[in-house]
Amino acid sequence: MKKSERFIWIATVSILLSTGLFVIFVNSASAGSFGQPFPYMQKFMSVYNSIKTDFVDSEKTDDLALVNGAIKGMLEALGDPYTQYLSPDEMTEMRTTSTGTFGGVGMIITEKDGYIGVVSPIEDTPAFRKGMKTGDLLISVDGETLKGVTVGEAAKRLKGVPGTGVKVEFLRDEIKYEVEIIRALIDVPTVKSDVINNKWGYLRITQFSGTTFEHVKEAIAKLNTKNVQGFIVDLRMNPGGLLDSVINIIDLFQDEGVIVSVKGRRLNEETITKSNKFSTMIKGNIPVVVLIDGGSASASEIFAGAMKDNKRGILVGEKSFGKGSVQSIQLMGDGSDGFKMTTAKYYTPSGISIHGVGITPDIEIKEPELTDDEKETLRKLYKNKVIDDIVKDKSDISDEMTVKFIKEIQNKGYALSDNYLRRLIKNASSYGKDGAPIFDLEYDIQLKTALDLLDNNKIINTDTKYSIKK
Repeated sequence: MKKSERFIWIATVSILLSTGLFVIFVNSASAGSFGQPFPYMQKFMSVYNSIKTDFVDSEKTDDLALVNGAIKGMLEALGDPYTQYLSPDEMTEMRTTSTGTFGGVGMIITEKDGYIGVVSPIEDTPAFRKGMKTGDLLISVDGETLKGVTVGEAAKRLKGVPGTGVKVEFLRDEIKYEVEIIRALIDVPTVKSDVINNKWGYLRITQFSGTTFEHVKEAIAKLNTKNVQGFIVDLRMNPGGLLDSVINIIDLFQDEGVIVSVKGRRLNEETITKSNKFSTMIKGNIPVVVLIDGGSASASEIFAGAMKDNKRGILVGEKSFGKGSVQSIQLMGDGSDGFKMTTAKYYTPSGISIHGVGITPDIEIKEPELTDDEKETLRKLYKNKVIDDIVKDKSDISDEMTVKFIKEIQNKGYALSDNYLRRLIKNASSYGKDGAPIFDLEYDIQLKTALDLLDNNKIINTDTKYSIKK
């Protein structure tokens, strides 16, 4: 199979289907032959005939509905959250998700423990502004339970007209929270860049979309003109994207070695992609630190895995999500509906499948966890919309104003630390504003760790293979 036929479908657009998926489109699902013999079809037809002749409400025995229901049940029986039937409406939504602009709340979601789990909030969206986090378990939307609901159905409930509110109830660390998120038109730039301390190039990639590669090239070219001495690539809360995009971007960082391999069930179904030395924009003597967390999935894990296994960069942060499977989308009949099914897995250069496991960083740095009392306080803060009321109708919030607001919040009985409240206010107030800082040198302990490695020469370069000083 050609490389161009296989890509990761990032389902953040419009329907928020799941984490970024490797997807192969197939023109039609062939009926094929059941071979010699196929006794279970007789069992199936027996039930079908019984329904057609004996079910009391004959108007509910439409042939197409019955067959589609059987297909749906057969796919669900596999127990794979990434394998499912796609109705005509879902197929239409799937085809339109590559536009990069949609109305919604800005979360990547997946099925988890019978409910809907958050893979990652998308940076600079309403969900991100509200403080939604990787691992949050969505319980209900506007009072309607999400138990047993498919990802597609949950996405439909979260969608709506920009400017309208949706109440989301979720679990985090066994504490139940409820927030109202105001929907917006989601049109998020996938690449942000800047120079830190006049020395290090900072590259933030929020998704691997169809335009990301060109934007990354432009950002690197600009940073190179400023003679940066190293790069920090921030892939935190990046749920994935197009396979070709991430492969091309990795090629900018390394001039040799395997990038990724994809292996399927069929014999000889394996694709190995290697670096091209003529594409490299960052020389081998330039150190690279990659930031990852639990929201780094799929394409992000390909990047992180290649950097780690080829010793091209150092990984800092938290273990990644662990999404390493390939889905094929197969059309049925006239192509109006179909199904997606896991048909292969991808492997890092060292031959490791990270599906369900994730990638462990070289230096693991976790954000401080709240105490039980602080979690309960945060729940009340969300419920009473305290932060929303503070930032509402304020075009700019100075440091002095922030200190004042923190004291007011704490005096009302919300016992959270100054730093935690400052970050909540900062995220909420900077949402959607031009010129808002793209990194936080004051509170971001993972970024500060990366800078410590670079500033204090704690990274060793041995023939362009990087490691950490012991």
